[in-house]
Parts: sequence; C-alpha cells; structure tokens
Amino acid sequence: MYGITRQDIQIIDTKIELQKKYLLSRHFDFGDNTKSALDFTYSANLNPKKYFAEMNNRINSIFQYAKDLNLKPVFITLTAPSKYHKTNRKKELLINPNETAKELTQIWNKFTSLQIFRRIKKELGHGLIYFRVYEPHKSGVPHLHAMLFLPAGYILSVKKKYKEYFTNKDRWGNNKKSIDFKYTFYNSAGGAIAYIMKYVTKTFKNENDESTQYASYWYIKHNIRRFLCSRTLAPVTIYRKVRHFFKKSENDYLRVSELIKNNQIHRLFEDTTYSYMFYNHETGEVENVTVWQKNSDLILNSRIKTKDTFTLKYTKKDKKKLLIAFVSDFEKYAFNETLEKFILMPVLPSLLSNYQLQRYYTILDNQDIKTLDLVHFGLVKNEMIKRELLREEIINLNEYVEANPLTNRRAVAHVPLQFCIAEEIGYDVPFI
Repeated sequence: MYGITRQDIQIIDTKIELQKKYLLSRHFDFGDNTKSALDFTYSANLNPKKYFAEMNNRINSIFQYAKDLNLKPVFITLTAPSKYHKTNRKKELLINPNETAKELTQIWNKFTSLQIFRRIKKELGHGLIYFRVYEPHKSGVPHLHAMLFLPAGYILSVKKKYKEYFTNKDRWGNNKKSIDFKYTFYNSAGGAIAYIMKYVTKTFKNENDESTQYASYWYIKHNIRRFLCSRTLAPVTIYRKVRHFFKKSENDYLRVSELIKNNQIHRLFEDTTYSYMFYNHETGEVENVTVWQKNSDLILNSRIKTKDTFTLKYTKKDKKKLLIAFVSDFEKYAFNETLEKFILMPVLPSLLSNYQLQRYYTILDNQDIKTLDLVHFGLVKNEMIKRELLREEIINLNEYVEANPLTNRRAVAHVPLQFCIAEEIGYDVPFI
C-alpha cells in the first residue's frame, strides 16, 4: 500500500527508535525539574503530539485571521500529470514521489502567480492565505489538497481561471490531471476547519487504521512535508521563543503576530553576534563570551562569517560538425583535422539495432577469414548471443586471439570491408 513494504517499515521504525534513544539520553536541569532533548523537539516523527498541537493552533489562528478579514475558504484538489503515474514491470514508480511533490509545488506556485491572484494581493494588502497538504494515492503518487481564502467577489472568477488553466491542452498536452474545486464554510460544528483537519490527521500514524499507518511511513520514506501554509502570521521560530509570555491570551499566535506587525516585538542581534568581555580570575586572561550568535560559523571579533557571492556563467560551445563520408551502412570515414585525412570509424555492435546487427553479422560471417578481425567478429557474435539472436554460448574473446596469433588487432576496431562502389553512394560531403 502506497508503495511501502514491510522492510521499509522495519527500517524506519529502527531509525526513529535510535533517534529517540539519543534525544532521551540528553538532559537539561531546570532547578528541580529535568527535561530531555525530546521534550523540546517539534518533529512530527519523534514528538507527534507536540507537533500536532502546535499545527492545530496555527490552523485555528489562520482560520480566525481570515475570518476577521471576511475571506471565504475554498477547497481545491490537484493530481499530478499522468507521466508521474508510470510504473515499471514490477509496478514500481518510475519517478520518485518526492520529485512529484516538488513538481506539484511548482504547478501550484505558477497557478497562484496568475494575474487574478496579483489583483487579490493588491486589494487585500498582503499575500495569499492558504493551507496545503500532500496525500498519497494507493500507488504512492502524491496529490495536493489546498485551501485558500478569497474575497467572496473573486470566488467564481478564480474557479473559472482554475478550470481554464488546468484543462489547457496547449499547456499540459496529453498529461491529464484530475482537478476539483469546492466551496466550504464556517460554522460552530467545525466547517472548513474540520474539512482541512480531516486530511491533516491522515498524515499521522494510527495503530487502529492500517491505511493511515502506511501513509505515515510514506511521508517519512520520501521526505515529504505533511502540512504547509502561507507565511501569514508570525514565523514559528519567533512564536516558539515568546509564546510563554502570552499563554494567558485567548489566541496567543494572533496576538504575537499583531505585535510583530506593529513593531512591538523585535528580533535583536538578528544579523550579528553579540558578545562581551569577561575577566577570568583563575587564568588571569580576558575571555570573549558569546551571548547570541546567528550561527556557529564565527570569525575574528565575534562577527558572522560572510560568504562571498559569485555568479556562474555558462557559455555554450558550438561543436564543429564532423565531416563523415559513407561508403556503405557499416563503412564510413570521419575527417581527422590533426592528421588531415579520413579515418575509418569503428562499428560498435552495442549501438546497432537488431536488424542492423543481423545484417552486419552476416556480412562478417561471409568475409574471407584472412581479412577478418577475429576479435571484432567475436564481439559482434557475443552481442548477437546476448540479444538471443543466436542460440550459442558466449565465447571468451581471448579464444579468437589464440585462433589467429598473427593478428595484432583489437576489439575496438575492425578491418574495412572489401571496398565496393554502390550505384548510388550516400554521403554528407564529397568522398575523397
């Protein structure tokens, strides 16, 4: 189910267990309380309860924010183009689901960059508000569920543009997609929130539901994010650091976002490292103590290491077209500018089609053995055997060398066939 095997489950469970064991072995003391590193982890795989609680808070906060702006929720579904559903003989997907999810993201970004969305952004004064959830088909191919919040007057226009965009044959060709566009609503029973949460909860492991359990492993195996949303409210990194001071607020996430918007909460030392000088009485030396740092890459004077920016420029080199003269299908000469003459081009059996290979083998088989490169003949014959065009056993090429010890030829070249002029010679340039 979802392309997940029992072996995948065993490998993922072992990996998660080792990660949990490591985090539980790291402790922090806060007076009488001791916490492990796992208690501070927001990973959906390692600490799903904490991750789900925070995500649920974000969803409810964004819903409330959109509702206060009198925006209406619209639910859409988008499947990947048909080429991403192709499988091999073992029913394995030819394209990794992670690549498919990235392609769906690109499709979504292009769609939400249309002119109608730019008008909405200009009218509202901020970016588009939305949620996105990836969900696997039974085959393991992801499809996208999204909920975006629009002014009521734009819903029908967006629906029309949505249908036109994703059914345009000039844009998508034969890569058909399944699309869906629904209206939803706010109410006391949950409404739009319940609608999106139905898909979000499917991404978490559920021991009582085999389908949901396999789906949770699908997200881990292919490194696909469970839930994404627009950057409407405060960044999560800031909210996690300050929410303790707003735990009594009815909606702390909205409160923090409002204060940041009004410049009442600032990120200090965002782009620098803050430190002070400390005199160590034991060593008698002055030490530099870091209070805040953007990252761990420090240079002298406790400043952040900056990376020089550079631009890569690619200049396409025009290759000079090779001059080739054809004598026959298997005898052609290429002009060598260094030697200033035409050189016989070797015939590579592995690059020939079955029909060409059979013809070439027949020509060599009827040729005088005195003029034949036996090693090359053996190479051609073995290729015939590999393709099951001959029912013989593959012969070691050394046996061909031993059969004709006087030859000093190699398998990468062959003696020209007997020179003959056809009634009409096909060539790229006049043959000299």
